[in-house]
Amino acid sequence: MTGAEAIRRAIAASVDRLVRHDPVVREGSDPEGVHQARVATRRLRSDLRTFSPLLDPEWVAGLREELSDFAGLLGAVRDADVLLIRLRKAAATLPEPEREAAGRVLADLEASRATERAKLLTAMDDDRYRTLLDDLHHAAAEPQVRPEVADQDAAEVLPALAARPWRRLRHGVAALGGDPPDAALHEVRILAKRARYAAEAVAPVVGREATDFAKAVAGLQEVLGEHHDAVVAQGWLRDAASRHPEAAFAAGTLAGLEQAEAARQRAAWPEAWQAASLKRLRTWM
Repeated sequence: MTGAEAIRRAIAASVDRLVRHDPVVREGSDPEGVHQARVATRRLRSDLRTFSPLLDPEWVAGLREELSDFAGLLGAVRDADVLLIRLRKAAATLPEPEREAAGRVLADLEASRATERAKLLTAMDDDRYRTLLDDLHHAAAEPQVRPEVADQDAAEVLPALAARPWRRLRHGVAALGGDPPDAALHEVRILAKRARYAAEAVAPVVGREATDFAKAVAGLQEVLGEHHDAVVAQGWLRDAASRHPEAAFAAGTLAGLEQAEAARQRAAWPEAWQAASLKRLRTWM
């Protein structure tokens, strides 16, 4: 497989994911539609970053910019979905009076989610979105690979590209120190996601070794993702309590549950990092 063909396949897979979930996003009854569309845009932006040394730089920059705005709209809805699912589950464990109070607090989040969804649907009916889909179809069919590298053997050129986000992740973890702030752990989560996506993008060429590495890094990403979601939930509940003094006790109870969950995930992430950083997982790089 040539480098150009490997890049085309990676981009085409994410474009297909986005197009298949477009009607699910529009219909709106299944949150998984927004989730999968968001994953598609994230993977596309990640793949364009990973493969950028082999691609036309102006083309990459333009396409990533187009994707960024749409990804932001999807992200706002998805973040609200994740928070709603999380807090509804926690609220269901409360005694009845607190559960009712929590419901009043969560109504704010439901309203915010509805506003963000309206923005997303408006954008999806705009010519700019249709142009983005056209550009993505062209990218999937014929990515603008630099002529001098288009015909190179993918097995020779791609592993080194996946090693770059791994090095950034390793350096990011090394810079954390003993008791990193929440924001720093979130940045490491982002770096882990990029390293995982890069490994998955080259896995069709590299094989099982890249897949095993991606799974290990996904474990780290999951732990840090749970930590971040708990931290975000705490912040939202604090703000909600100030808006709804009558429900402050319920919001505080939920915030306490999220604080405990954040502490559990903070304690768990070093072990997840050790599993992801095993040298034997990187022999293919």
